[in-house]
Amino acid sequence: MKEYNLKTEPLQFIEIRELKVSREINEHGTAVISGYIADKDEEIYIKQLTGDVWEKIEEVGKDGEAQILFWGIVTGFSVESMKDQKRMTLEITTGTCFMDLKPHFRTFQDSTVTYEKIFEQITGTYENPGLIKTRPLTDTTGKLVLQHRESDWEFLKRIAARFHSFLVPSTRTCGVKYFYDLPEGERYEFPDSIKYTVKKDLGGYRRKRNQGLQEMQEGACLEYILQSREDYQIGDQMIVNGLQLFVWKMDSRYERGEMLHTCHLKSRSGMDFPETFQEDRSGCSFQAEVLQVKEDKVMVKVLKDENQEQNINLWYPYSTVYSTPDGTGWYCMPEIGDVVRLHIPEQREEEAYVVSSVHLDTESPDRKNPEYKIMKNKYQKEVRFTPESIVITNNQGTKIELNDAKGVQIVSQHDIVIKAKDDLTISSETGSLIAAGTASVNLKQKTTSIDLDQGISFTGGELKVQ
Repeated sequence: MKEYNLKTEPLQFIEIRELKVSREINEHGTAVISGYIADKDEEIYIKQLTGDVWEKIEEVGKDGEAQILFWGIVTGFSVESMKDQKRMTLEITTGTCFMDLKPHFRTFQDSTVTYEKIFEQITGTYENPGLIKTRPLTDTTGKLVLQHRESDWEFLKRIAARFHSFLVPSTRTCGVKYFYDLPEGERYEFPDSIKYTVKKDLGGYRRKRNQGLQEMQEGACLEYILQSREDYQIGDQMIVNGLQLFVWKMDSRYERGEMLHTCHLKSRSGMDFPETFQEDRSGCSFQAEVLQVKEDKVMVKVLKDENQEQNINLWYPYSTVYSTPDGTGWYCMPEIGDVVRLHIPEQREEEAYVVSSVHLDTESPDRKNPEYKIMKNKYQKEVRFTPESIVITNNQGTKIELNDAKGVQIVSQHDIVIKAKDDLTISSETGSLIAAGTASVNLKQKTTSIDLDQGISFTGGELKVQ
């Protein structure tokens, strides 16, 4: 039996009656401690606990040596008055819980940014942060990475799972500190004559295989669970029956004056996580502004993106009403500055494409009559379909109108040129054919012509009048 006492600060106990500590990969570390406090401290502690309190729990040996057992932020407390004693209970969580409080919406659209930079950018937004990488994160994204209504903790866990990895909160330091992948722990001998249990989780093994971990071996689902008075840390390793196993979970409790620990060990491959996806974002669309247009692709800035300072360099396909690989179809690209939608059709955000614009509030008279169908570009070139007409116009005095009541009208501020390789026929079945010109009227065929210019002039080899 180890001889030591438990010590806490800044909130101190006269006597500690209960302590439970839980540590596990991908989960915030937690501790619940309960014991008696001095009457005079009750009001002081309650006042302190209205703000952030980082509580440290230490094991102090008989020679005075101290070792941190747990250090975290107080996330809940109660003070119970019983007879002449005050019993206080504290719920303590690792600082990583601050990363799990608020959902965020960010896009990462710089194809050259590394996953390491994403981790550092997000971690750096917290007070007293720390990120220790025990595995490289140097791959560039090369594609869209989307954080949609996820807390930073959920998002980074999902990103880690792309590499079948995980996060491990630091349980012995103050601040928002954690490890990417398994910490480098100590090597220990497997204790002789110790109580342990061996489990084989075949259901979990099959689920992981079906979710993409095809190379996982059945032996990876073996787990050793042992009871110990030794406080192992996540990442510590042992050789058990020729297998290299690592601590991935620890449950500790204070019982009859000593700490007892339940230690869970797995092979490193047994800790691999399959890639995970956000099911609820499939089919989502986000308003975005067009930054650049190239061929049949666009570059966009998402309007409510928290990551506005990034270097955007990703191109997205632009959805159209009809398109084929040979170029047949509808080609009508948006303009720079247009508001469009970035659409996520399935689970993977890298499959995103941009879809059509949404009508915003405007005073334009073109959008007052739903019976009018109008196509207009930023240069005011327009095709308008109304119930009684089709109008093609440049809105600068030139137009062609096909009107049910008035027929066809061609109006131009400049020349009108009609050319035909073969015959050109102009006829009127019941009315007249009128050719009028303010300056002159000229009819010409090769060397023969008739000019109407203040008089009538005939030019040609032969003139016949009947």
